Amino acid sequence: MSKTKIGERADAKAGFELPDSAVAGAGTRPFGVYVHVPFCATRCGYCDFNTYTAGELGTAASPESWLEGLRREWAVGAEMLGNAGSAVPTADTVFVGGGTPSLLGADGLAEVLGAVRSTFGLAPGAEVTTESNPESTSPDFFARIREAGYTRVSLGMQSAAPHVLAVLDRTHTPGRPVAAAREARAAGFDHVTLA
Repeated sequence: MSKTKIGERADAKAGFELPDSAVAGAGTRPFGVYVHVPFCATRCGYCDFNTYTAGELGTAASPESWLEGLRREWAVGAEMLGNAGSAVPTADTVFVGGGTPSLLGADGLAEVLGAVRSTFGLAPGAEVTTESNPESTSPDFFARIREAGYTRVSLGMQSAAPHVLAVLDRTHTPGRPVAAAREARAAGFDHVTLA
């Protein structure tokens, strides 16, 4: 039996319709986009999110194949809205969470935001946030995602105590989150959170 890749079957959406409540007012009411990036460098013991390390994925998936799947899924969603007679909504807010979005690098995060723009559009003044782990950021990373259009960064800190970080399986050093926050501010981010 051969396997069919997503998007190859003409009837892949057959029988699926959006409920009226999902379509009603689309394009006129506020619209936010949440993007879940499922990649992590290590598995934190407390985490219950849908995430995968490279060792868990093997060669089955990559950030590139994930992004291609994301683009396809959004295209189907936008097409379904259009077919239902609704305007494709423009995003007022975008939140890229995870997992560890910063593992996509600045170029990958720019591609995610580019996919939002090309599929839905991005409202003027939209808040665009990405979560990042301090150990996978740098001054260049922050400058490049700011240039791409991100307006807010949420840095995963959890603790500044070495023994607590060890219990939580966090890999950053106690001082790295604050240093990363300073780097983000220097890159032009007015909104930086430590969570």
